[in-house]
Amino acid sequence: MGSGLPIFLLITCLQVLVIAAVTDSSDLSALNAVKSNWKNSPPNWIGSDPCGGGWEGIGCTGSRITSIILTGMGLSGTLTGDIGGFPELQTLWVFSMFSCPLLSSTFMLENPVMSSSILQDLSQNKGLTGILPSTIVNLKKLENLFLIDCNFNGPIPDGIGSLTQLVSLSIASNNFNGPIPPSIGKMSNLSLLDLTDNKLSGTIPVSDGTRPGLDLLLNTRHFHLGKNQLTGGIPPNLFSSNMKLLHVLFDSNQLNGSFPSTLELVQTLEVIRLDRNSLTGPILFNFTNLPNLSELYLSNNKFSGSIPDLSGENLLTYVDMSNNSFDASLIPPCIMERTQLQGPINATLFSSAQLQSIILSYNQLNGTLDLGTNYGSQLLLIDLQNNSIGEFAQGTRYSKELLLHGNPFCQKTQSPDYCIAPQQKNSSYATPTGNCVARSCSAQQLFSPNCNCANPISGIMHFRSFSFSDFQNGSYYIPLQAAMMEAFKSDKLPVDSISLSVPLKDANDYLEVRLDVFPSGDYVFNRTGFSFITSQLNNLTFFKLPDAFGPFFFTLNTDNYFPGSNKSSNTGIIIGAAVGGSVLMLLLIMAGVYAFHQRKMADQAIQQMNPFASWDQNKANGPAPQIKGVLSFSFKELKKCTNNFSEVNALGSGGYGTVYKGTLPTGVLVAIKRAEQGSMQGKSGFKLSWTKRLGIAIDSARGTSRPSL
Repeated sequence: MGSGLPIFLLITCLQVLVIAAVTDSSDLSALNAVKSNWKNSPPNWIGSDPCGGGWEGIGCTGSRITSIILTGMGLSGTLTGDIGGFPELQTLWVFSMFSCPLLSSTFMLENPVMSSSILQDLSQNKGLTGILPSTIVNLKKLENLFLIDCNFNGPIPDGIGSLTQLVSLSIASNNFNGPIPPSIGKMSNLSLLDLTDNKLSGTIPVSDGTRPGLDLLLNTRHFHLGKNQLTGGIPPNLFSSNMKLLHVLFDSNQLNGSFPSTLELVQTLEVIRLDRNSLTGPILFNFTNLPNLSELYLSNNKFSGSIPDLSGENLLTYVDMSNNSFDASLIPPCIMERTQLQGPINATLFSSAQLQSIILSYNQLNGTLDLGTNYGSQLLLIDLQNNSIGEFAQGTRYSKELLLHGNPFCQKTQSPDYCIAPQQKNSSYATPTGNCVARSCSAQQLFSPNCNCANPISGIMHFRSFSFSDFQNGSYYIPLQAAMMEAFKSDKLPVDSISLSVPLKDANDYLEVRLDVFPSGDYVFNRTGFSFITSQLNNLTFFKLPDAFGPFFFTLNTDNYFPGSNKSSNTGIIIGAAVGGSVLMLLLIMAGVYAFHQRKMADQAIQQMNPFASWDQNKANGPAPQIKGVLSFSFKELKKCTNNFSEVNALGSGGYGTVYKGTLPTGVLVAIKRAEQGSMQGKSGFKLSWTKRLGIAIDSARGTSRPSL
């Protein structure tokens, strides 16, 4: 029993090593090839078994790598064509952290040839740059491709449309250039198409009978093509009544031509952004056919003619038609800055219950301003600066923000507050803390809403649309915060609390809100928690947005959340190698001891079974007689003599076993007895001394030599 325990332990250790080493060899080769082009990979990426070794950010199902989630890890380097070696990959998220600039010729996709089902996130790693390799088309099972806020460049591969399982394609905030591949139109399962903030050029592709186009994406809900260099008109046949579009965001391009009247066919539309283009002509459009429309951005174009009638849009909460060339007409309840409007203002303009802001600055409005007594309860801002208003009939005093600077009326007064040029200001809103006394925290730590000092994930939420203008009103952010916390808890992510602060509108009319996510159970996130949380913050389906907020994307502020990653990586490799070497040496020693023990037991058994064990064959004299001319044969030779103990050569059997006829190499016939397994006959007899054996033989001879009686 004493010797069995170490043997059992050794076998168990060896079995553990075999079971742990389960990573599929092709997946391992692909991952090693990709990893070889990266710097700052996670410090525990050592050894040769990502699945069994618990590599950070690597998830497996069986022996196949099914997820790679490395968002915001500070990775740098290139993504080579080896990424095409993950055929089972289903999701690839690559959100940049600070420098994705090195990812060059290839890119990791979900469901490539890696047989992984999910390669989920490399986003927020701005050190990753380069082109999106053409081998991406090998990832036939890819469902989600996210490459957000990195430094990828070059054209989008023409064959990307062969990824027909894609549900989400988001490559926003990179440097991709060239045209939008028409083959994207073959992605019949696509729900999200987000190409925002790149350098894409050319026209918007539509099908023509010989090639596909975006008009074939009937299941797509999001067309996000803003902040590119797209040219040409918006094709009329891009839209149809069979579509399910919610958002059409084509802002900040170089599009020209007329307003696409076929938009009214897509009755599911909620947000339209065509601002900051060069669209011209009148807007001949019946907006009443869009019952769900809540936000309309048409500013900074060259529209002319009559202002669109929006009176039937009951859900419309935000309209911006500023900086166009509309004809002078009655002023609709919307933002109409720099639109060459003329004439007096009707007091009914201010009575709409939905309006939060009226911005009519830089026009030619004149006459007497009368706000009336029935202005909307939600109206928080009236901006009529730089017009030609000569009088102000105050009536019931308006207590919210009123801006009249730059009107002749203000030159006649003693400069009341509303005649003073406003100063640029940022919102002071921030998520309040609990009932506790604030205290100072160490460097890189912040005081959380739950009164703890911790190192949060910090970044900016960029909302591409929103339907309110009072950025200091906390009632808009409370439901947003609650929805996010509920999603974090539902996914069992290690989040203690979140803070929203400093909301402001950027130059593209995107709403920016600072977000701090605080860890639960510790003062800092580990790498796994960090990656999962940052990747989910760019997942539009992660939580349901409140009605006041439109689609968004998230970028990290955190500069090197895991400092000293290179050093820790080297330390991890050294420690891992030392531990691995020690374990291997221990196993070798145990194996050596086991082998020596087994050999010793075998020698003892042979010694006990050998009837000639006590003979010293090197001595001429001794208790054992030296028989001259006796030959010895190996077992191999005996097998050969008997044709491998063939049954044909069997002569008979006895107590000790079967006797076989054999032929020696010299041609001499011999009889060879082979002991049967388990036979114990004669075992004791072999231990008789030669003196005793000689005496028995002599007595037997004497008995046989006596004459018969």
